[in-house]
Amino acid sequence: MTSDQQQIEALRTEWLEAAQSRDLDRIMDTYYPGSDYLAFDVMPPFSFEGWDTFRAHWQRFFEMFDADPLFERADTRIHCSGDLAFSTGFTRFAASVGGKAIDLWTRETLCYRKFKGSWRIFHDHVSVPIDLETHLGVTDFKP
Repeated sequence: MTSDQQQIEALRTEWLEAAQSRDLDRIMDTYYPGSDYLAFDVMPPFSFEGWDTFRAHWQRFFEMFDADPLFERADTRIHCSGDLAFSTGFTRFAASVGGKAIDLWTRETLCYRKFKGSWRIFHDHVSVPIDLETHLGVTDFKP
């Protein structure tokens, strides 16, 4: 593993720990600041432009939980070139919202850019597979 890959792996670990503890400031430190940030998520409104907009999304997301959520990653692959990189993999999300249990795996592609010498997430794309016969998202998928 290269030094850049190790730094991105450390960033992903920081993200995971911040997400599981619902630490808004800590998780936002993993993202590239500014209006250029773009995310596609599984929650409405599904597309988020700008760091401030995504921060507000995370705040709403964290407030939904009855207790701290569980996040788990699998099959992460990191590719780097210069000051840009991307990773692919799967992320499990398990939590309770309004007394209802949620437990699903998502597919995730992240793009990274160096910011003041450190890697930050510049683009985040989270999705679930679609069953083309039912036209519904597949939420019981497991990698």
